[in-house]
Amino acid sequence: MMGIFPLDPIRVAPHRDVALQRQGIPEGHKISEQIESVLEKAVALYESLTEPRGLIAELSLAEFEEIFDGEGQNDLPAPLPGIVKKADRLALFAATLGEPVSGRIQELFKENDPATACILDGIASERAETAAVLLAEAFLDSLLEKGEVDSGVRVLPYSPGYCGWHITGQRKLFAFLQPDQIDISLSPSCLMSPIKSVSGVLVAGHPEIHDFENDFDFCFDCATWDCRTRIASLTQLSPTKN
Repeated sequence: MMGIFPLDPIRVAPHRDVALQRQGIPEGHKISEQIESVLEKAVALYESLTEPRGLIAELSLAEFEEIFDGEGQNDLPAPLPGIVKKADRLALFAATLGEPVSGRIQELFKENDPATACILDGIASERAETAAVLLAEAFLDSLLEKGEVDSGVRVLPYSPGYCGWHITGQRKLFAFLQPDQIDISLSPSCLMSPIKSVSGVLVAGHPEIHDFENDFDFCFDCATWDCRTRIASLTQLSPTKN
């Protein structure tokens, strides 16, 4: 499977409660008219500026292992090498919201409008994360339609910079995937441009292959353990720390 996807569902901003939660405002909390006005402005900006697109390219285990090895800077041992060995299928992915929305966030800060900038930034970050989920769903749908996996298979995305996969892994990932097709570039320090972009590998397999013990060295330096929530979404395990 290889192709470019328009990601139309994320042309719409997330629910207002999600946008507010990104700013630390709990669901149901009454906000002032001023904040409500800023939220409306940020939503309007997002929906007028976003140009979401995604790219998927299937690859073999051997190809991914070479990409994962990168420049030899991974924090090993790490969970992903063991997970991919049990996978049914693998694909690289990249997605972006486009330059206009990323650029507007920076402009708002320069214009001394940090409130709108922060809310727009939070909206864009949530939509970029959702882009990876949508590409995972598209990959799974394709595999199911072709009868290449059974109905028990699930797909999770994994990205360089997390869980031991060094950020310099982006270089080999970009060389294989060529996300310049959707106007994503990579800086010398391995930061993506536009900023509101994501990339990584889509791992298709039964839920249990994604579960691992959080006893790797880098786990103890992680402040969020977001992986537990991701795993729980597939296995119905508790998302709390072990």
